Amino acid sequence: MTRFKFVHRLAVATAAATLFGSAAFAGDTQNMTVQANVIGTCKLVTVPLLDFGTLNQVTAPAVNPAAVNVTYRCTKNTAPTSFTVGASNTGAFTGSLSNGTDTIAYGITWTAPVTGGSGLGTGVTPVNVALTGSIAATVYQNVSAGTYTQSVAIVIAP
Repeated sequence: MTRFKFVHRLAVATAAATLFGSAAFAGDTQNMTVQANVIGTCKLVTVPLLDFGTLNQVTAPAVNPAAVNVTYRCTKNTAPTSFTVGASNTGAFTGSLSNGTDTIAYGITWTAPVTGGSGLGTGVTPVNVALTGSIAATVYQNVSAGTYTQSVAIVIAP
């Protein structure tokens, strides 16, 4: 390589290094938002059998078995906004037990739950809603023998 070419290349390289070496480069910083959305949820944990037991047709008294507890869990600090028994949200439901031939009228009462949840995970104590059943006196005196049942939907919503 000739001395001129070498000197010329060296001068260009030195000028470039000087130009870029003294120039300030600027970076940039932006903040990114990270998010998640937790939807309030309520779940029924237990829905027990409400058993009126064996009905005595001879004396035919009113039947009021012990209350049973439906239990639920909700998202932390979320209370139920709706609790229905057999599509009723009034605190009282009237149903009809059937053996396929005859029917026995009965009722269920409860107090609407308002207790907020502590979460849905393990170790969280469920909240109770007491359901009390009743059969009026004498309404079952003239029905046939058998097992009487009805399926009643229990629904809870946050």
